[in-house]
Amino acid sequence: MKKTLKLSLLLSVFFVQTINAQTPGGVNTSLKLWIRAGSGTNLTGTLVNSWTYVNDNTKTFTGTGTQRPTLTANLINFNPAVTFNSAQWMDGPTGANAPIPASDDDYTVFGVWQSNIVNDFQRIWVQRTTLNTNNDALAFSTWNDGRYGDETGSFPFDHTIPRPYTAGAWNISQLNLLNQATADLEIIDDRNISTGITTATTDPAGTNGAALRNLGATVNRLGANHDNAQPLNGSIAELVVYDRPINGTERARLFSYFALKYGIPIKTNIVSSNGTVVWDATANSTYNNAVFGLALDNTSGLSVTSSNSIETGSGNGVGKTGQANIVLSNPSALTTDQTFLLIGHDNASLTQTTTNIPPVAAGSQRLARQWKVQSTGSAGSVSLAIHLNGLTVTGTNPTDFRLMVDLDGNGDFTTGTVFYYTPVSYAGNVLTFNNVPLANNNVFALVTSATASTPLPVTWTSFTAKVVDKKIQLDWSVENNDDAKHYEIEHSLDKINFTQVGIVNNQAGVVKYSFIYPNLTGGRHHFRIRQVDLDGKAVYSKLVSIKESDINIRVINNPVRNGRAEVEIAAYKAGTVTLELRSLSGATVISLQQKINPGVSRVSLPISGAASGQYILTVHSADMKLTERILKL
Repeated sequence: MKKTLKLSLLLSVFFVQTINAQTPGGVNTSLKLWIRAGSGTNLTGTLVNSWTYVNDNTKTFTGTGTQRPTLTANLINFNPAVTFNSAQWMDGPTGANAPIPASDDDYTVFGVWQSNIVNDFQRIWVQRTTLNTNNDALAFSTWNDGRYGDETGSFPFDHTIPRPYTAGAWNISQLNLLNQATADLEIIDDRNISTGITTATTDPAGTNGAALRNLGATVNRLGANHDNAQPLNGSIAELVVYDRPINGTERARLFSYFALKYGIPIKTNIVSSNGTVVWDATANSTYNNAVFGLALDNTSGLSVTSSNSIETGSGNGVGKTGQANIVLSNPSALTTDQTFLLIGHDNASLTQTTTNIPPVAAGSQRLARQWKVQSTGSAGSVSLAIHLNGLTVTGTNPTDFRLMVDLDGNGDFTTGTVFYYTPVSYAGNVLTFNNVPLANNNVFALVTSATASTPLPVTWTSFTAKVVDKKIQLDWSVENNDDAKHYEIEHSLDKINFTQVGIVNNQAGVVKYSFIYPNLTGGRHHFRIRQVDLDGKAVYSKLVSIKESDINIRVINNPVRNGRAEVEIAAYKAGTVTLELRSLSGATVISLQQKINPGVSRVSLPISGAASGQYILTVHSADMKLTERILKL
């Protein structure tokens, strides 16, 4: 009992530490303040009473009475933000609990923010004393000349590189104070991170200001200065403070985190918390516009399941006029950490054209703009909505439109394999496509006036895969299949190279079909169906995937009579498995590890000391867990 209790406590501590280990972009060293509007807000209605740090739940910003700001839902890329109206502010921990130690001389502030006004003094966040000595403050501020930056004041801390901003526009910003010497300040945002960082000296005379800054710690405030002056008329979605400069790869991870979460393009590589490039701005240079997407990055606490770019859409996904906003949502398989699905466009015209049309759709029109996909892992199929408000298109009904997807990724729809998808609806100038599989390197475009010759996919009402008796059973249901000839089943292990493995003929009046794939092996299997019409036209279904266990087990001598359970393990690859035999009450009888090779291995478990009765055998591999009940006589 004591051992069990101790283990439970250790697991509890591990679980808490794992949850607390989430940090923006995976950058945790010297993280002092992290607030985000999606968590830690205590509300009365929409009024924010308190806003607790993500990285330390013992620290909180508080507001009272009429000074409390408002939590506004869906303000930026389906995320909330805390909104201040020029008369509201919140106070946080000060003194020894302030984000930056008093008199410190190097730190970084990151913010995702917007101001509704320009040409006015505003404070987004400030740490300082209650005095007006000008060299005691760190402030994330806007000025009366339409620019924003660090606190300005009298010598030696003026500077000349504030960045311009636009009323209502969202920004990812970094204020990076490197030291108290020359070339000691950087102001970086989503617009200049890709073009090169400039560094300035806070003392315009170019002298060394070391030891002159005297940062205070008696005020830690959101939305106003220490004396409630220079209030913010705008919103804060996220604020992060480090007690050190942030540069290089760490800066890239932080900007990528904010860009993915809030749909703010940064025009440079987007990387995960472990540094993996999930959008290559160089390789995708033609399509490096309005980049956004879906993501699951547990280290950052990042789970983006609905997204659009703020360049083309709004906080709740409504498209800006004339921008062909795309909203990605409802991923079917965004469950594995470090999974990303990003898209960007080529900035081509949003007018109709008859060029680059597949031969089978000759005479159709399409939007000239194209979008490209870069995926890491698999998010499965998605819903894709395109907003056509403000655009001139010929189509008036769902059947007038197709989403066409070029699988080879060269953007030439006249060659190679092209998939077609018909929208499930066209309402309010919005086309909605469901169950669209977008794979790495796919390029897609929109047909806006489909001719009669353009492939009209069979309406796939369902398509599923399951394991039955160590085989894979595919089941699909269709509608509008009167002109279908047959269904060609294609199989792949990598989602790139497909092989035809069978044909099922279409039958008049029959809408449900099945196919058995017998060659079940370990790993993930991918299937798609090519539906061929009587006139030879062909279109594809969505992609379905299924993962089979890398191992299968069988107890040869069950029930066990001679004191040894003989376990047969069929493996598709080499590895190590753990075998555990437990009583029905959970007591461990035996536990051992066994190396196995591809093929069939046999393991003998000595259980002569166990009492007669039923037991549970569990066999773990790297990613599978199999169980079987054993009876000992």
